[in-house]
Amino acid sequence: MIDFFLKKKGLRVRVAALIQDSKGKVLLVQQKKKANGYWLLPGGGIEFGESADEALRRELKEELDLEVTKSFFLLLNESIDPDKRRHLIQLVFSVQVKALVPRLNPKERAISGFGYFTSSEIQKMDLRPDIKDFFKKKKHTPSSYIPSKWVVEV
Repeated sequence: MIDFFLKKKGLRVRVAALIQDSKGKVLLVQQKKKANGYWLLPGGGIEFGESADEALRRELKEELDLEVTKSFFLLLNESIDPDKRRHLIQLVFSVQVKALVPRLNPKERAISGFGYFTSSEIQKMDLRPDIKDFFKKKKHTPSSYIPSKWVVEV
C-alpha cells in the first residue's frame, strides 16, 4: 500500500555520496535521459525497510563497485517539481571509499559515465538536483543523523 502511494504521488527518497579525491575533486556520474545528459552525485533510491546507510552502501557497490569505508551525514536536499508531480528528498553523505576509481556495472543502463570535478567545473554543469551552491563552500561540516530503533507498543 505505501509503495503505491509513494509511486502515485511521485515522492522519491534518495541517498547520495559526496566522494572526493586527494585534490578535493568531487565524483559525479552522468545519466542520459533521451537525448540530454546530466550529472549527479552517485547514489540511488532507498528501498522500503532499508536504512539510508544500507542503501548508500548497496547503490555504490551495485552501480560503481565502490566499497564504503566511512560515511557521515552532510545535508538534506529537497526538490519539488513546479507542477507538483514529482518530489525528491535527497540525503547526502560525505563518503570515503576503499578505492577511488569506480568500475561501471555493465548491466547499469542509467549511468553513461563518471568523473571527478572541481567546484568551478561543477558550477558550469547540468547538475541534478541543482545543489551547486553547496559546492561553492570550501568546508563541509557534518550534520546530525540519528538512526533510531523502532519503539514497539505493548
